[in-house]
Amino acid sequence: MRLTLPQGPAAGSGRGAIATGIEEVTVALMSSGSFARRTRLSSKALRLYAGNGLLAPAHVDPGNGYRYYDDGQIADARLIILLRGLDMPLGEIAHVLAAAADERPGLVAAYRDGVEATQLAQRHLASYVMSHLTRGEDRPMNVTTRSCDAMTYVTEKRRVDPAGIPDFIRSSCARLAPVAERLGGWAGPLTTIYRSPVNDDTDGVVENAIPVRSGVRPADVTAPTSILVEPAGELAYARITQAQVQYPQILQAYDEVYAWLAREGLTPSLPPREIYFAPFDDAHPEAEVCDIAVPFHR
Repeated sequence: MRLTLPQGPAAGSGRGAIATGIEEVTVALMSSGSFARRTRLSSKALRLYAGNGLLAPAHVDPGNGYRYYDDGQIADARLIILLRGLDMPLGEIAHVLAAAADERPGLVAAYRDGVEATQLAQRHLASYVMSHLTRGEDRPMNVTTRSCDAMTYVTEKRRVDPAGIPDFIRSSCARLAPVAERLGGWAGPLTTIYRSPVNDDTDGVVENAIPVRSGVRPADVTAPTSILVEPAGELAYARITQAQVQYPQILQAYDEVYAWLAREGLTPSLPPREIYFAPFDDAHPEAEVCDIAVPFHR
């Protein structure tokens, strides 16, 4: 099929000339069957991609509804096939196709990194599940202790469920960081304190906290920011990687710390917390980034 398309006003000649003609351009099109053979996409796939806006036909005959494609769409069709080979969702493929050519490699790399992080997290989760199913083959985490000074924090609380915890930590940190800078800067690592249990059955109160210099008073901040002062004491903690921070495998670290305290006859004195001593988002999944800690007294 050859389709004749109007190509805008033709350029005039001479200063101030006004174009009035319409140039006609003839474009060669191929039927959906021919396009399917060229690209090795089934008719079902072509309909799916057309319906999702990924690969819309260049022309649809208004009389019979036949779909036609042009040669320029072959490259996009083959890119879709490659990205589907990576199990990339159609929505993300749409972002890649809409991006400029020099932006596409970065989008694919970001997707690949996300997949690898998910796979690593799933491997940790599988190990966690197997350790609970196989008797005598548990591999407990190393739980150690350290002393800590009295700490003053600027904090923000929210009731969240497990899925909402990462977004709350990030958004809260973005709000608290300027407050901490105004009060003299960070005096320690980001700490997320669990005031009540958060699990599949219930949401709970989570308090995100940035350490600041001592002497900061409640009057120095305004709601929803608060000031929290904790006494000096001791922490029992297990160090975990970025992948292990994911829920529910993070529960293993909490279980290990509380089990260690019970074996040692020690009593928790303050709520459990996550202490992020290294940047989380940019860390490799196997990099250690967080201590799962429980303050205790003897």
